[in-house]
Amino acid sequence: MALLKVWAETKGAKPCGSCGAAMTFYQMVKSGRKNPFDGDPVFVKTETDPESGRLIGVIDGTINPSHFATCPQSKNWRRP
Repeated sequence: MALLKVWAETKGAKPCGSCGAAMTFYQMVKSGRKNPFDGDPVFVKTETDPESGRLIGVIDGTINPSHFATCPQSKNWRRP
């Protein structure tokens, strides 16, 4: 199971610019980058960051995959 940690308050939504699919964005805890997920993922659990007190949402990447992996146009956006 691929568990992905995101900052819960960073949620944003918009359609994919390539295929038009509904996506929800969250900022990843480790990298700080925004990651699009298909639909509206549900947290399997939440944690509190001990340093900042911010809420961390944990997403199961096998249930709610990144849209980077599922977009039918993803090959057009990959870096060499």
